[in-house]
Amino acid sequence: MIETAEQFERAEEALGKIKRFLLAARRTHTAEAYAALAAPILRELQDREREVLLYLSQTPSAAEVGASANIEP
Repeated sequence: MIETAEQFERAEEALGKIKRFLLAARRTHTAEAYAALAAPILRELQDREREVLLYLSQTPSAAEVGASANIEP
């Protein structure tokens, strides 16, 4: 479960790595091999994206609001 902005950032980085891996695998594997390889990874990707969405749907804590005031968009 993602509870902090730092965990969120790490989760986003991990999601990007997983997606890049899958894109590369699509180019180098047959359709059958890719389907077998990707199925469990796609489930993991869905779980991690669900965690990100849950984090983003929560009301931020006062500490997070104060910290984000120092970050430029």
